[in-house]
Amino acid sequence: MKNKILFFRILSAIIGCFFVFSALVKLNPIEILEIAIVETGFSNWHLAPIFARLIIGAEFFMGLFLILNIRKKFFTVISGLSLIVFSFYLLILLIFQGNNVNCNCFGLFMVMNPLESILKNVVLIVLLIILYFKNKSIHFKAEKIVLIIGFAIATSLPFILNPISDKSSKYDMSLNQQFKMDFSIIYSNPEIEHPKVVLNKGKHLVGFFSSSCQHCIIAGYNLKVLSSQHPDWSIYFFINGDDDDLANFHTLTKSKSIPHSKLPGKELLAIAGNKLPALFLINNTIVEQRIMPDNLDETEIGKWFSIGAKNKKIF
Repeated sequence: MKNKILFFRILSAIIGCFFVFSALVKLNPIEILEIAIVETGFSNWHLAPIFARLIIGAEFFMGLFLILNIRKKFFTVISGLSLIVFSFYLLILLIFQGNNVNCNCFGLFMVMNPLESILKNVVLIVLLIILYFKNKSIHFKAEKIVLIIGFAIATSLPFILNPISDKSSKYDMSLNQQFKMDFSIIYSNPEIEHPKVVLNKGKHLVGFFSSSCQHCIIAGYNLKVLSSQHPDWSIYFFINGDDDDLANFHTLTKSKSIPHSKLPGKELLAIAGNKLPALFLINNTIVEQRIMPDNLDETEIGKWFSIGAKNKKIF
């Protein structure tokens, strides 16, 4: 009997550690979860950082008390319900975006497609159902105090470990004067993949990325969501990397639908400079703004596309 009790308490602790681990790896980079929340339509860009940290805090909270084995019925139920809700989201993702995308269950730490994640959730739900009927809670007088303190710690921890940015630039990318972007480096070389749209005329938001750069993945995913929300914006990607890295970049950013070209490293650095990701607002080949990757302001970019501001700095 004692061995059975010990077994189920260990199983509860293992599942709890899984929830805590899932929360921890989402914290850095937390931007992946923030963008995913906007992509679902659950929140706007301004509130997404708060919701992302609250979601991670909830994972911490559930995991912590599954480990402590306190109020087992309550925590197995809410943990199971959270997995069911997320599985419905994954099913929608699978139907509308296919299985070749990152479900963001573990951020960039581990790439899982929606089907793999649904199967993982099914296994966890079954184990939680077993725990609900077989596991026995630990009881003591200070349970309520521990619950309150645990809730306060779990919900505040994501805000402490990864504070919400004030959107000041981490990359120190500012543009002191406008300049002409020389696309002739690309067009004059027959061995380089030429752009699929005419970039020499009109307005375009052009991004230069390394397919293996974490900041590039975050910026690419961000731009993909903005592109979906504003299909009238002309957004173009130049990406450096081999075919496998490019495929991985598109999986993580879901950006394969955005017009893009593969660009060798030498040419990419010659055009964009050595600080990646490099994001430019270009008007008739004139770079009017270099956008800070962590400050992709939807409103200001929209103003630039709609009315233009050749001599007006908007970032």
